[in-house]
Amino acid sequence: MQGKNTGVATRLTARYPNLFTWHCMNHRVELAVSDAVSEVQTVNHFKVFMEKIHNLYSQSNKSARDLLEAAQEVSSQVLSIGRVLSTGWVAISFRSVKAVWRSYEALNRHFENAAGDQTRNTKERQTYRGLAHCLQSQEFLHDLGLMYDVLSELSNLSQQLQAHSVTLLKADEFLRRTIRGLVSFKNSPGEKSEEALQAQASGHFGTVSLHSNAKFSPINAKQFLQSLINNMEKRLSFEGEMLRDLSVLDTSTWPLSPGIRHGELQVKRVSKRFGLCEEQTVHGMREFLEHPDKKPGSLIPLIRCMQTIPCSTAECERGFSLNNICTDTRST
Repeated sequence: MQGKNTGVATRLTARYPNLFTWHCMNHRVELAVSDAVSEVQTVNHFKVFMEKIHNLYSQSNKSARDLLEAAQEVSSQVLSIGRVLSTGWVAISFRSVKAVWRSYEALNRHFENAAGDQTRNTKERQTYRGLAHCLQSQEFLHDLGLMYDVLSELSNLSQQLQAHSVTLLKADEFLRRTIRGLVSFKNSPGEKSEEALQAQASGHFGTVSLHSNAKFSPINAKQFLQSLINNMEKRLSFEGEMLRDLSVLDTSTWPLSPGIRHGELQVKRVSKRFGLCEEQTVHGMREFLEHPDKKPGSLIPLIRCMQTIPCSTAECERGFSLNNICTDTRST
């Protein structure tokens, strides 16, 4: 449950105390990105430029045809550019940034040719000239490389969270791994950021000559990364008794020499929540403590219950996308 349904979830939980609700983690990732963009104002320069490209080719069939003629080998990528860093899917933002990165030289060539095309009116030529000037700036290339690295990490996380078999504990592992990856970017630039830094030092990126653009404020990488990390930890941290109780099934959280009653209270609470036999689950937990390499049969019902809690709405959305509802009033 997410967004405007939060109030519904609260009322249902109050009426049915055994009902367990969880907000879609993919949506939380998107909100964390949106929060970071709001906090770091310089990101808006990058966002506005990307949306200008999107608007130019999505709202004008003529511009789309011109691009197809000018750069046929990359037009399909460029035409897939959508709005970035909004509360849409992170994967869409990553595809957009990836398309611009891969089509950088072709885009610049197209903007330069369009800016000098005398068959276009003055306003159109100025628009393309401004886009070319921005694309050729060192500041934009810096931001493009940073966003490529960051959105690549978040896109991978989004794909992992949509897996059918992912559990809350596994999702927590994916989340912490992604955050560690983002933290590493603060001290050591990612692959594309490093390429952008090398291009800035050489003064060109491929065949495109770079210059400094005082009007384009670059993103403070460390500030943006820290803001993103903070918001992800705030929105995605696993808090609450239920989740802490489930974590006792993760052997990596156990002390070096766990006692025979380690996790007993937790598995009792979870068993009660799911309507399972507490004695059987406690017995299974003790057996698990003695032989952590093998999950005993008496713990399987609890594990299966844990696996029924979805981490995202992906499964539901896949069902809707099938559009296979059959009724007497439908012709197909």
